[in-house]
Amino acid sequence: MLCFVIVEIGVVGAEGYLVLQAEKEAKRAEHVKEIIAKTNHLVQVCYDTGTAVMEYAKSKDEAQSARYMQNRRQTTEILSWLKDALKEDPENLAILNRVDANLQVGMTTMDKIKNAVDTQPLLVAIRYGYTEKNKLQPTFDALVRDLLSLVRAQRKIEEESPNAQRSQRESQKAILLAGLVLNVVLAFAGAGWFTRQLTSRLDVLVENTKRMKRGDELNALLSGHDEIAALDSTFHEMAYTLRLKEELLRESEARVRAIIEKVPVGLVIFSDEGKIEFVNSTLAMMFARDRETLIGEPIANLVARSQTTSDVEIASQLKEKASERVSEITCVRNGSEKFPVEFSVTVFETEEGTRRLGILLDVTERQEIQRMRQAFVSMVSHELRTPLTAVSAFISLLEMGAFGEVSREATEQAGRAEANVARLMKLISDLLDLEKMDSGTLNVSKAKCQLQKILDSVDEASRPFAEGKGIKLEIDSVNGHDDSLYADEDRLVQVLVNLISNAVKFSPPEGTVRVSHKLDDEVVELRVCDQGRGVPAKYKELIFERFQQVDVSDAKQKGGTGLGLAICKTIVEMHDGHIAVDSEEGQGSTFWFRIKRHQN
Repeated sequence: MLCFVIVEIGVVGAEGYLVLQAEKEAKRAEHVKEIIAKTNHLVQVCYDTGTAVMEYAKSKDEAQSARYMQNRRQTTEILSWLKDALKEDPENLAILNRVDANLQVGMTTMDKIKNAVDTQPLLVAIRYGYTEKNKLQPTFDALVRDLLSLVRAQRKIEEESPNAQRSQRESQKAILLAGLVLNVVLAFAGAGWFTRQLTSRLDVLVENTKRMKRGDELNALLSGHDEIAALDSTFHEMAYTLRLKEELLRESEARVRAIIEKVPVGLVIFSDEGKIEFVNSTLAMMFARDRETLIGEPIANLVARSQTTSDVEIASQLKEKASERVSEITCVRNGSEKFPVEFSVTVFETEEGTRRLGILLDVTERQEIQRMRQAFVSMVSHELRTPLTAVSAFISLLEMGAFGEVSREATEQAGRAEANVARLMKLISDLLDLEKMDSGTLNVSKAKCQLQKILDSVDEASRPFAEGKGIKLEIDSVNGHDDSLYADEDRLVQVLVNLISNAVKFSPPEGTVRVSHKLDDEVVELRVCDQGRGVPAKYKELIFERFQQVDVSDAKQKGGTGLGLAICKTIVEMHDGHIAVDSEEGQGSTFWFRIKRHQN
């Protein structure tokens, strides 16, 4: 092996040396060509410079002057380049120095000719130019001779280059042939040794593969730093990582199984045909059954149904009703006990095909709490209304003097008490509406109605309150246009009265609240504009939520429960509409809502 390496290094070294020499010779030949080209260009530029200055002397054409100056610069640049290129060649550099001296003489003479043309009469300048040109001729001849001598020297080098390159190529061929013969001899010698070494090490890898498949311990690591040793090391690391991942997978599976078993909702996996394949312990307890008895049963057995509905129909209904959303169904326990369940289905794929995961949550307790809350709110609301109505009536009679004359202070206190009673009555009404919203029983009875009639009802209900606060209320009329729409008239009046009430509360003294509308063939839009303090941007969405007000002190200073806008939002959305506010802080607000005029 060492002999093979030494031979290869020798062959490569010799070949590399010859390649470097060839590259050097090629660069030298290219350099010579470039010198010849530059020298020829210099001759051409010198001639063109003389021509340009003589043409300028005849015509005083500025283009010829520019041409002369450009050629003069090029002459200096080319000469500088040639000197740099031949700085290692003393003989040719001496020629260039003579060329430089002659060029300086020629350029100086031509500068004088140009200066004479610029400053002397034309005939005098021309006569002077021809005289100086004749004097310059020997210098120009010497310049041309030197440049031609330089070109001949470079061409001689150029002619010798192919022979040198040919000799180097012959040497390369000889070295390559010798190296090829040695490589063939050494390759046959080393192949046998390498094959024996490789085969024995590959046998170890094959054996480790079989051991890994059986789960046995692997052979000891192979020695060395070659690719097979690295592969064997990687194989050992892979086997260790695989065993570690198997352990982690078993632990993860155990954790997931524990979570599935302990999760407080029932889980059931069933096939497309509706056969139960898995249930967790929560679901088994929910239906008071053993898990083993549930496996294989139709999922329809868990649902309350009529005797005429088949298992397949029930499974299909469940998949359609609860797929990717939560639906409430009635399930049956112990064959007769019915209870409500929130049920949703998610589809997933397995190797056996499509399966569905059903999630069941027993909502019996939640529904009972809801029922109790509704009963409590209803009872409290009705029980409070009766005494509050009596108190309100008593205070009204007291203010009117039905029980004798009372003092001014007592009248004022009675007025404040009556306002508080009215606020409590409003709170009770809002609580009842809120409960209806939560329970889904807030009714919207849509029918054909007239927008003008709605606006008249709003005017009748809101104007006394607005005038009592010193606020001017303006409500635009329909003016004879078709104003029919399909909606709940009373609920829309409720929304507008609520919006006007808020606008009045937050309007400045002697301010104006304006109610306007916009009708088209499809939509009606109603707007309530005030001149109040406005709504900050961060509250524009928040104020339509329950118990939300811009300032916490508003409940005491302005009255209100923080429920009115939430109820308005619910009513508008039940009309398939949208409600919002346009406002800038300190510049008033415009609350508006938009609903469809006709039934879909």
